[in-house]
Amino acid sequence: MTPGSFPTLFVSHGAPTLPLEQGVPAREFLAGLGRQYPAPAAVLCISAHWNTPRPAVNSVMKPATTHDFFGFPRELYGITYPAPGDTDLARRAAGLVAEAGIPCDTDTGRGLDHGAWVPLMLMYPDAGIPVVQLSIQGHLDPARHLALGDAIAPLRQEGMLIIGSGGAVHPLGDPAVALGEGLPTDEWAIAFNTWLNQAVTTGDRGSLIRYRELAPSAVHAQPYPDHFMPLLAALGAAGPGARGKILHQSWYWGNLGMGAYEFR
Repeated sequence: MTPGSFPTLFVSHGAPTLPLEQGVPAREFLAGLGRQYPAPAAVLCISAHWNTPRPAVNSVMKPATTHDFFGFPRELYGITYPAPGDTDLARRAAGLVAEAGIPCDTDTGRGLDHGAWVPLMLMYPDAGIPVVQLSIQGHLDPARHLALGDAIAPLRQEGMLIIGSGGAVHPLGDPAVALGEGLPTDEWAIAFNTWLNQAVTTGDRGSLIRYRELAPSAVHAQPYPDHFMPLLAALGAAGPGARGKILHQSWYWGNLGMGAYEFR
């Protein structure tokens, strides 16, 4: 595989504690994922946990490790992922988004949130690959996030690995859904995940941008759009006609679907 043939990826990053949890299938998968591809020149990560009024990239030489959560074990707040930034990539990504007619900001202070560092510290534990983040917009519709991905597609030909980081089934925020270690996976979650796998593997852009209308139990599986938008951006960045390949499937805390996909 040459750098120009990089696919794009979508991964489910789970809880911030995932890097500390031995024996969890999704953790073991992510720990081996980086070895499946040549080392990229840099990673552009579209994280569910950076939500801005309009698209933004972080242009920081040494991005801090942001602990954007509360109530977890103290040791988690000591974790750092000291990957360098890449201001040239940030400038290039922002320019591509702007050329597509989408205003894009540059943030010179934003660090790496756990949507980025949780999967990346497992994929690339030596933290030697530069990382830049691109934000999502919770108020925008799915089609705009697909277009955001379309805009940055040329980066794949420049040695960059584009990763969307969210959650395939992510019911956090739905008071009707119980989550916790040892809980079973509910039928509605399985039904949504099955629908998602079908839409992804057939490259059905039309259905994916209408997931709120078409997918079973979307109101439970994705009560907020933030963890689904990175998937759409990753699909868009793979280019017209791209289809997904299922890389991983497992469940965490009962109803958190940890699906991962490769798009090409």
